[in-house]
Amino acid sequence: MQAAVPLGPVIDAEWALFHMQRALWDPVDPSRLGSLEDSLQYRVNGEVYRFSSERTLQRFVHAPALWCGLLRDPVSGRRFMPSSHSPECYWVGGPYFFESEVTKEAFVADPKKYEIIRRM
Repeated sequence: MQAAVPLGPVIDAEWALFHMQRALWDPVDPSRLGSLEDSLQYRVNGEVYRFSSERTLQRFVHAPALWCGLLRDPVSGRRFMPSSHSPECYWVGGPYFFESEVTKEAFVADPKKYEIIRRM
């Protein structure tokens, strides 16, 4: 028997995530679900990451390239795995990592053209 899916707006977002199998795992502690609270969210390359606790959020903020996984370079559009040596700059809301100095320079020259905005 399948679980019932509500026909109208869902009031409890945590319930919806659980029952629709759209769980957002904490990238630092994947055994725990990330929270929907604004205070436990962080952006990297415009993508929103959600955390189960302040502790895992702070670990992520200290070294986002270690935890974020594959990213899309906002200039070239290519996916890459960032490292601690990847070119980086900070722009409205969080860090941006780049696959090369060339794409970083293009972003810094016109960040509004390349910024990625995801609604939290």
